[in-house]
Amino acid sequence: MENRPIGVLIVAIIALIAAIIALIVGISIIFPGTPLDVIWTLKNSFPPGFRNTSLGMIFGYFLLIGFLILLYAAYGLIKGKKIAWWITILIFAANGIGDAVSLIYGGGINGISGIIIAAIFLFYLTRPGVKKFFENKS
Repeated sequence: MENRPIGVLIVAIIALIAAIIALIVGISIIFPGTPLDVIWTLKNSFPPGFRNTSLGMIFGYFLLIGFLILLYAAYGLIKGKKIAWWITILIFAANGIGDAVSLIYGGGINGISGIIIAAIFLFYLTRPGVKKFFENKS
């Protein structure tokens, strides 16, 4: 197997961390009243009672699906799978677009930093040497 670029490993680790966060938040939304509720005292950007609504439950399940996608992306990045590269590109592009929309609606420094971070990852992942690592691997 070709040598994996070190940055790909870093992106895979970040995807794994994001997957774990999605899993924890998803479980804490779907099953309120667990010790995981402590995370809602640290940062809660949802409206009061959101976790106890149908929309909250749907969001919780969406996060669990996100967990599976991110977990696969992390694994696939390490293995050099082209589909994982595409998934990661789409995730960072969507994140950057979301941050741009947030910036339009007053997201401030969070929106700007999110756009910059997404752009850095997209730039890195589209470099010829990095793309070559993912060629001809399904």
